[in-house]
Amino acid sequence: MIRKNNYSLLLLAGGKSSRIGKNKAELYYEGKTFTQLLISKARDLGIDQIYISGFQECGENIHTVWDQYPDRGPLGGIHACMKVIKTPFCLVLPVDAPKLPREILESLLVYHEKYREGINGTKEIPLIWEHGDRKEPLIAVYPVAMADTIENLIREHSAPVFRVLDRWGYECFRKEISGQQIINVNTPELYEALLRSSEKEPKA
Repeated sequence: MIRKNNYSLLLLAGGKSSRIGKNKAELYYEGKTFTQLLISKARDLGIDQIYISGFQECGENIHTVWDQYPDRGPLGGIHACMKVIKTPFCLVLPVDAPKLPREILESLLVYHEKYREGINGTKEIPLIWEHGDRKEPLIAVYPVAMADTIENLIREHSAPVFRVLDRWGYECFRKEISGQQIINVNTPELYEALLRSSEKEPKA
C-alpha cells in the first residue's frame, strides 16, 4: 500500500483558542510552529497531501479549508476538509498536540493498514487512538466517505464527535504513552510546561 495514495493529513487548526488567548497554530516549540511540526510528522509518515482546517499555511500540497458550517466545532472542520480530500482516508490531528510522538501515529497507521486487509469489503470505519482511560477521537484515521453523515448531523447545530462515531461505528487502537507527555496544549500553563519540558530534554 502506497501511503500517499490512501491517506491525507486533516489538521484541525480552526479553534478559537479562547483558553490560551493566542492562536495555537502559531505557537512555537523547538523552533517551529505547532502547525509546522505536525505537517513535518505527517510528511515523515509518507503522507503527501495536507489539509488544514481554519488556518492559512503556505507550502507544497498544503490546502487551507474553511468551514462550510461555521461554529460547529471539530466536526465542522472535519466535514469541510473531507469534502475536498482526494484520498480515501485522512489522519485527523489537532493542532494543539505538537509533542505527539511520531511512533504513535506510525503504529496507528500500520494497524489501520493491516485492519483494512481483513475487512473483505465491509464498511470502512474510523480507527481512534486509545490510551489509559481515554479515547482520542481527534487523533484518528477516518474514512472520507463519512462527510455526508457528518453534514446531516451539523447542518442545523453543532454535535459532539462521538455522536457521529457512535452512528457510523468505530474501532480503537490501544497504545500507551508516558504520563509526562503533553498531549493537548490548550492553556497558558500547559504551554509553559511544554516549553520547560523542552529545556530539560537532552540535546542530540
